[in-house]
Amino acid sequence: MAHKKGTANKKAAGRVMAKEHQREKKEVATKLRNLSTAAKNEIVEDVLNNEVIAKQFGSFTNFLREQSVIGIGIGLVFGTQTKTVVDSIMKSFVNPLTTLFLPGQQSLSDKSVHFSFHGRHAEIVWGAIVYNLFSFIMVALVVYVIYRLFRLDRLAKKKDAA
Repeated sequence: MAHKKGTANKKAAGRVMAKEHQREKKEVATKLRNLSTAAKNEIVEDVLNNEVIAKQFGSFTNFLREQSVIGIGIGLVFGTQTKTVVDSIMKSFVNPLTTLFLPGQQSLSDKSVHFSFHGRHAEIVWGAIVYNLFSFIMVALVVYVIYRLFRLDRLAKKKDAA
C-alpha cells in the first residue's frame, strides 16, 4: 500500500513539474513576442554561443574521462613523491652505509674508476650508476608494495571483467 502511495506522489509531482514547465514556456514566449527584432536576434545569438561553449566544455570533460587523464595525473604526483622519499632514504641511509663496506671514504654515488690510454684519461663514475639502479629498484618495490597492500590489483581485474 505504501508503495502505491509513493508512486502516486511521484506521478503527482511529475504533473506539477510539467505544469510549471508549461507555464514558464508560455511566459518566455510572451516576453519574446514583446521584444524588438534586434533584441530577439541578440538573445538567439547568446543562446547559440552558450550552446557552443557548453558543447566544447562537455567534449573536454569527456576527453578527460575517456583518456583517464586525472588518473595519470594522480599517478604522476604519487610517483614523484615516491621518488623523493626513496632519494631521501638513499642519501641518508644507503649512501652512508655503503661507506662502511666499500673501500675508501667516498659514498656509493661518488665511487669511480680511472682509465688512462695513450695519455688520455677517462673517469667512469660507476657508483652513480649503481646508486641510480638501486634507487629505481626501491621505487619499483615501494609502488609494488602499495599496489598489493591496498589490493589495487582487484580493482584492475574488476575493470577488465566489465
